[in-house]
Amino acid sequence: MVPKPCRRPWLRLQAPKEWGRENGFSVLSLGLCYGQNIDYNKKLEDVLLKNYNSRHRPVKKESTTVQVNVYMGISHVEKVDEHEQTMLVHGHLWATWFDEYLVWNPKEYNDTSKINIDSWRIWQPALALYNSARGNSWHLYMHGLPAMIGSSGRVWASGSFSFHVTCRFDFSAWPYDEQECPIVIADWVYDLSRVNLSDPQGDNPWNKPSIRLNYDPVRQDEKKHVAGWEVMDTWRRHCYWGPSGCKEELPDGQPEWYWSLLEFGVKLKRHAPYFGLTIIMPTIITCLLTLCSFWIDTPSMAIALVIFNVLLQGLFGWDLIRELPPGSGSIPKIVSLYGFNLSMTTIAFMVNVLAQFFESVLPSDLELPEAVLTLPEKLRMGQLFQVKGLSFDPQLLLNYNVEEEDPKEFNSPLCSIEPTNALDEEDHKEEEKREADGETLIPMESASPSTVISLSPVPPVVQSSPVPAEDEVIITKTAQSLYIVRRIFFFIFFVMYLIAVPVCLI
Repeated sequence: MVPKPCRRPWLRLQAPKEWGRENGFSVLSLGLCYGQNIDYNKKLEDVLLKNYNSRHRPVKKESTTVQVNVYMGISHVEKVDEHEQTMLVHGHLWATWFDEYLVWNPKEYNDTSKINIDSWRIWQPALALYNSARGNSWHLYMHGLPAMIGSSGRVWASGSFSFHVTCRFDFSAWPYDEQECPIVIADWVYDLSRVNLSDPQGDNPWNKPSIRLNYDPVRQDEKKHVAGWEVMDTWRRHCYWGPSGCKEELPDGQPEWYWSLLEFGVKLKRHAPYFGLTIIMPTIITCLLTLCSFWIDTPSMAIALVIFNVLLQGLFGWDLIRELPPGSGSIPKIVSLYGFNLSMTTIAFMVNVLAQFFESVLPSDLELPEAVLTLPEKLRMGQLFQVKGLSFDPQLLLNYNVEEEDPKEFNSPLCSIEPTNALDEEDHKEEEKREADGETLIPMESASPSTVISLSPVPPVVQSSPVPAEDEVIITKTAQSLYIVRRIFFFIFFVMYLIAVPVCLI
């Protein structure tokens, strides 16, 4: 016999106005109605689970396929292991389906349309994590919370999970790489003819896993960075796995040969804000040092600079190796740039050594072909190919003289004063001295042969002007040719760096 429903439904919603007999009567009626509802739920649960077998599919006809919808919410990404290529993620899982044995008429049970039943007492799909990296998280059990069952047979089951899944990483774009970790779920027991993990709404954007990494009620800003990674997005795919692979279309015929698979996934991006200061800047500095070695006039100093550059690149390379991820996929672009820069520095060292060797061995009047000598003029870059660069010669640095200014350039009044002749001044002084001593000149006609003195022509005395120290250095034609060759190598290196650096860093 079904008990009668509560005749005072308004007492369950009415709040007492004052304490007294009426208030006590209302509370008593409320408790009686609540207890009566518990009796209805208990009675309904006993009726539904009587002769219920949780090991059998919840269908009354064996050919009926159970449609199971699965949803996922991600609450935390604990660890991303680059060496094992795994990800440890935590979250919640929801699943819903229709159970034909859990149907009732709400009017017969005090208009009860939903009840909660322990999940382990009803049938659940045998969900399994196919790409699990640990054996203890292979099977999924939604036994944490009671399942909610509607009067139409709709079942909602939920539970929390900790998935340690395998991933496939590609570090070719390190440290700006983006990785994807799939979470593959399928029914381990039933094939497509028995259970289908489909969704009538399809792979819509709102069906993909939700991300909520922060539950702080005060700070409403969204949390995205976890364990050195930024959670970019998620996805959801559904396919049918069988002998011919995984297909998105429903296979025609023989559904027993296929299994329904759901693939959830997380898209991660590496968060490396200090990479520019620790890796990119030292690499750019070493590239500039290699280019500067072609502008130093002293070959020995250029060789010393290149050797210092090689040692500096070795120091930076040691730090780079410690930060690199394990080898997987193609070589990272920054490693290719490092190898390219080291190779270019080695070539620059060989060019400077050979230039110094040829300058000391080859004849001093050796010139390049006319086509090479006229190349700077054809390119209108003659100033850049002049033999003037960064000199570190101690003799030139210590004997450096400042060039005298030409007064004519500034219209100085000194330009109107003619320079005096040193010979005229000397003759004038000699004549004054003779007059002071009383000497007289003897005419040539009256002079005796003994008094005639033969005078030889005196060469004019030319006052030597100081020669700048730079003019004293003689640059041979061979050295000039080698300077032009080094400048040509500079432009070749500059163009190659201009192409390689943006390609490897962007």
